[in-house]
Amino acid sequence: MTVSIEQLEERAKAMEARCQYLEEMATRQNGSLKRHEIWRHEYACFPYLLGAPDDRLAARFKDVFINQHELNPYAQIEPRPILGDEHAFMVKFTHLLEEYALRTGGPPVSVISAARLPMLKYFENGEPIATKIFEGYTPPSTPFTVKYGRREFLEPMLHTGRLRICPASFYNDTSHNAAVKDDEIHRTFFIPTFRDRLKGIRHTMVQGHRLEFGDDDIVLPVQAQDYFLLSLCDSIYYRMPTDFDADAALIIRDPMRFAQRVISSFLARYPGWKPLYGPVTYYDPYRDYKKMRVHQMSKPFGYAYQREVRIVMEAPYGRPRALAPEFFDIGPMDDYAELLCA
Repeated sequence: MTVSIEQLEERAKAMEARCQYLEEMATRQNGSLKRHEIWRHEYACFPYLLGAPDDRLAARFKDVFINQHELNPYAQIEPRPILGDEHAFMVKFTHLLEEYALRTGGPPVSVISAARLPMLKYFENGEPIATKIFEGYTPPSTPFTVKYGRREFLEPMLHTGRLRICPASFYNDTSHNAAVKDDEIHRTFFIPTFRDRLKGIRHTMVQGHRLEFGDDDIVLPVQAQDYFLLSLCDSIYYRMPTDFDADAALIIRDPMRFAQRVISSFLARYPGWKPLYGPVTYYDPYRDYKKMRVHQMSKPFGYAYQREVRIVMEAPYGRPRALAPEFFDIGPMDDYAELLCA
């Protein structure tokens, strides 16, 4: 449901009053505000979510909430550090609290319950399975990557080097769980339009084309050609086995060697494809979409807690889009990898 002009005007007026209140507070306190008050004032000055529909706001709340917490080796849920968080999730959370305070007096119970569900899943069967997988294990002191999965698939991968690489389109399937399912081909960005709508403007011009946004923010879909993708994690995280329905973890102690073997095997079969390798860049669809420089190596910030490293094989220009999962043999990995099982 979109936001009517009447709702927008009411919210804008309340936000202006909120901004003035915080500025007066700062004046009374010799120009000083507490950290959370600074964040609240920041949002009051530019309430970028003011005109967003409720369902988009709820989805953002869930994405922020799931990234604010971590599962530690002692099977405890703990908040992530506020300082040093490159994605500023606590700032985003504070902005959401301000917006929800305008709309409903605070986040609705249904929104909070939906956001908590993924965290509850870790304890459905007692302690998270990760505590069994990594019990007594000392991680390598040098950089490594981890492949989470089922033992029945990871064991032959370790001993023979046989692995499956799937097209990006494969992951946009309703049979996958929420942590795995993602539309890797399409990305969507949102540009706030509340200021334009308050002036009665309902369209903008993009490269000579008239773009109607009506009672919504500008919704910009971006599409890429299908590509092959192999996902890993940059370290051990106790949430990942549960998220990926895994009972094992393959620790790859020489990530570059592994990546080179995967890429070489792929190019031997499909010469001319472009390889990409490295950490995923996570962006905020509402605030820092310019961070998405390479589509295949970028994801919305809702997945940031996964700290993904990926190998991508990009098709030559004009390549047919119909791709299917394929198996490759990269040779035994026993001398630079090890398998941990529950």
